[in-house]
Order: sequence, then C-alpha cells, then structure tokens
Amino acid sequence: MTDGDKPPTTRTPHRPERSTVHVELVSNEEGRITLVGEIDHGVAPQLDDALDRLLAEGADRFVVDFARLSFFDSACISALVRAHARVTENGGTVKLVNVDQYAYRVLQIAGLLPLFDLEPDT
Repeated sequence: MTDGDKPPTTRTPHRPERSTVHVELVSNEEGRITLVGEIDHGVAPQLDDALDRLLAEGADRFVVDFARLSFFDSACISALVRAHARVTENGGTVKLVNVDQYAYRVLQIAGLLPLFDLEPDT
C-alpha cells in the first residue's frame, strides 16, 4: 500500500473545556467561584447567579479563581464589578486568584486593580 492508498487520517478535534462558572460554599462565610473556559456575554450571567446563590447562603468573602479561565470580555468584567459592589457594600471582600499576566493586564487597563485583592497565577 502506498501513501496514496492509505485512508485519510481521522483526527479528533480539540474540544475546549466547556465555558461555565462553578460555585461552592467553602465555609459559612466564604464562597469560591471558578471561571472555566471563555466567559463572555453568554456565560457572564452565570457569574451573577453564582454570586446571588452565595450571598443567599451567607457568604461575605468571595474568591474568584481564574486558573481555568481562557478568555473573558467586557461582560465578565462588568459582572466582576457588580460582584465587588454588592459584596463590599455589606462589608465583604472579593479576591481574584490565579490571575495570569494577560488577565492582570486587562484588569489593569480597565482600571480595576484597586477594587480587588489579587493573587498571581501560581
């Protein structure tokens, strides 16, 4: 069999991780929100829903994990700003963790670094 006779190679297309927002109440006071994949205008409302759920469960400290985030747009930024406003008006805190250099730069350009406690990507 020559190369011309070989059946075409089938490749499994790369499937990015499903874009979503994971939420968990870590303790009575702390909620963790993990952003996964691309958080854009279609997914950002999940961030608002996650915040609502954690606030209803009594959390006042929030950790937003960027480790599995591959992209975010202005809708995600807006949701983060809303989260900050809602949480801090009641004396709570929002901390962004595993923030890579690109996400850091976007937050810096948007002027949002002063709003959040940040922990760099590990």
